Amino acid sequence: MSENRQDIELAFDDLVRGCDNQSNWILSLIEESVIPAGETPQLSRYSGYHLTIARRAWRIHRDFDASPSATALILELLDELEDLRRRL
Repeated sequence: MSENRQDIELAFDDLVRGCDNQSNWILSLIEESVIPAGETPQLSRYSGYHLTIARRAWRIHRDFDASPSATALILELLDELEDLRRRL
């Protein structure tokens, strides 16, 4: 996935609402560097791209009971797979 620089701006609470109101999950994604944030994630601003990543991560977690670190690895592997497919 490539980040679109002309994207919408979202608050932390918007990401939380997009992931079944699981604020701890969003904080876990930030800790795993899946979603970048400033020193205070609750005050940082996010994009629609970040919401897409958070929702994708939430589905992986929900469907496979994956931990935050396993979800981060799965997302990384899916991105690599997409890149390889584009090259072919």
